[in-house]
Amino acid sequence: MKARNRLLVIFLLVMMFCIVSLGIRAQGGVVLKNGAKAFSKESLAKLASAGVIRSLYELEIQTVNNNVLIVNGKPNVVNAKGQKVLSNLKEEKSKVKDAKRIVRTVPKPKSLITEQSLVIMMEMYIRKMKNRFLNYARISSQSVDTADMEAFPMTEGQTRMAGYLENELKEICKGSDAVITRSADQYVYVKIPSNMKGKSVPSVMFMAHLDVTPEAPGQNIKPIVHENYDGGDIQLSAGIVLSPETPQGAHLKNCKGMTIITSDGSTLLGADDKAGVTILVGLAELLVKNKKIKHGDVYMVFSQNEDIGRAAYRFESKYVDGSPDIVIDVDGNMPDRFSVENFTASMITYRFRGHDAHPGEGFVNKYGDALTAASYFIGQIDPAKHPSASKDKQGYIHCYSMVHPTDEVGKEISEDYLVKVRLRYFDKNEGDTLRQMLRDAERLAAEAYPFVKVEAGQETVQYENIAYTMYPGTADLIVKSAASAGMTMSPSSERGGTTSAMMAAKGLRGGPCIYSAQQAAHSVYEWVCVEDMVRMVLVTTDIVKNVAGMKKQ
Repeated sequence: MKARNRLLVIFLLVMMFCIVSLGIRAQGGVVLKNGAKAFSKESLAKLASAGVIRSLYELEIQTVNNNVLIVNGKPNVVNAKGQKVLSNLKEEKSKVKDAKRIVRTVPKPKSLITEQSLVIMMEMYIRKMKNRFLNYARISSQSVDTADMEAFPMTEGQTRMAGYLENELKEICKGSDAVITRSADQYVYVKIPSNMKGKSVPSVMFMAHLDVTPEAPGQNIKPIVHENYDGGDIQLSAGIVLSPETPQGAHLKNCKGMTIITSDGSTLLGADDKAGVTILVGLAELLVKNKKIKHGDVYMVFSQNEDIGRAAYRFESKYVDGSPDIVIDVDGNMPDRFSVENFTASMITYRFRGHDAHPGEGFVNKYGDALTAASYFIGQIDPAKHPSASKDKQGYIHCYSMVHPTDEVGKEISEDYLVKVRLRYFDKNEGDTLRQMLRDAERLAAEAYPFVKVEAGQETVQYENIAYTMYPGTADLIVKSAASAGMTMSPSSERGGTTSAMMAAKGLRGGPCIYSAQQAAHSVYEWVCVEDMVRMVLVTTDIVKNVAGMKKQ
């Protein structure tokens, strides 16, 4: 690592500790006691691999308040009244023996803080991240889907979540030149202006969303913290089991000794995407508190209604000065990969207008059998283009709903049917082929059932392939930044959509979706690893620093 970058990393971690310690009051040595209990050698090892411990080990730190002082490498824990509670940590050596063994693997510079101090520092930062996430998770910000795809519903919980975040960010950014805005549609925008005057570097925009899915129970969420996870099954109070041997819990195999948060099993947790929100607030905090981190314009967008496919509907580009260069969505569930391309997704609704008549005189009375005509239309779609036959980068047509429409007062129109169709593809040429297949099916249905009127609605693009407009070099930027935090991330294709893909459909640049530490989303098994969130704060911070070294194209 270049000396200049190394110094920046060191200073970053100093600021992490200082920020954390502002909110901690250690009474009667509770900080150390709880830390020794909850902080395992596995957790310390994971953060050591991320460069966190290395950076802390190279420094002598004095915090900006009187709760925990580390002067010339010697920690002193004091209570709220400023009285010294513990002047040395000899009696705690047995509790941090494993932690010390990990710490000793880090090269020792001439001037050291004590090994025990590192345990305190990292426990404090993990606790801060944990508590921030818990505050978010306890707000039930579940979105509500509607049949009208143009509607933009907003629940009281979504509004409360946006207000809470706005207030928190304004407090964090007090005294800085950062601008925090909550829009009328309950999006929260952050702008942190460039501190590199006279230099033209790309701007970067990070995104996360505030709503949680309506696809699982999401009210009265009760988060449960599992400190120092033992590597086995997690029994949840609702009677379900989260196991590392199941798809939902597979990543638990990498999290032994870590801090795991689940719900009680009766609801989802909301890690999708409050884990992403937690990471980005941590990033904002570091950027505004650490003036020595050089960066261009940094924007953050905390959107609404992402989980019902409408995050881009009420996005207002004026709050991000138009269209930022690099766009990154923090909403992924895979720690070893990130998306660089995804399906283009669109939807078309076909209306089959029928005419009821007695079938005995069907020809004479021009019987328009809309049900049979709609079924015939669906049957014209090549089975090879059904979702069940699609894999890798193959597209598909999905006729997923057939219902009666309603009139202006909500009464069913029994003569007519609506067929809703999803279109998914990576390649634009394949997209054109699939559209022609639908046009042929529409024509054949109209010819076969002349007394039924077939009407194709306007195609609505729900999200666009981010590869079409992604800023050059973005994938390499993420790979490099992840490596600095001890993570190996590889670019991949995503058979789905993200907030960034939704924004791309509205004309903004597309951008990758990176890991946010969420697992088993949209289910009562949902969980998050706090140490993973800590590492992703470091990844996003390193992205910002690396962008500052790029020349705008």
